[in-house]
Amino acid sequence: MCELSTALMIGGGVLGGAGQISSANAEAKAARYNAEVQRQNAVLAERQARNIIDSGSREEQKQKAMTTQLVGKQKAAMAANGIDPTFGSPLDEMVNTAMQGAIDALTIKTTTYRQADDVRNQAVGYRNQAALLTMQAKNSRTAGMLNAFASMSTAFGKAAANHAKLNPSSGDPTAKAGGAGSSGGFWANFWR
Repeated sequence: MCELSTALMIGGGVLGGAGQISSANAEAKAARYNAEVQRQNAVLAERQARNIIDSGSREEQKQKAMTTQLVGKQKAAMAANGIDPTFGSPLDEMVNTAMQGAIDALTIKTTTYRQADDVRNQAVGYRNQAALLTMQAKNSRTAGMLNAFASMSTAFGKAAANHAKLNPSSGDPTAKAGGAGSSGGFWANFWR
């Protein structure tokens, strides 16, 4: 019966170690998957930033065209009423209209680039998260192997102590005639 309990301790240690390795591999796989999701999010964010810039550029051009049309209408209306639009108040009115239109176009452009920068910053965050998850995947596997080794070493040590306790005649496995490197001692008796 004592050999069975020792064997069960060793078997439990091996199974525990295998479980830790399996768990670490699952954690690593999940981290790699999440890293890929974050990389895809970064790609989508970059596309979104380009779309924002394209859309903003179209809006800016539309605003400039509207301003040009408005100035043209003002000029035509003044000329139709016999007012010279090339000096004085009529000129000031058209200059103010053009200036306000330019400010509106610049506001559209500035807002567009701010929005695109915000989305690009999100893309950077996604890439950083992907890098962190990739490192986590590598570390999970390493930690799993180390934990499995520690678990199995502990189980083997407990099994050896249990065997020595239950078989006092075997004594210290390293105290036999051949020392630690001999084929005698605990392991020689264990495998019989």
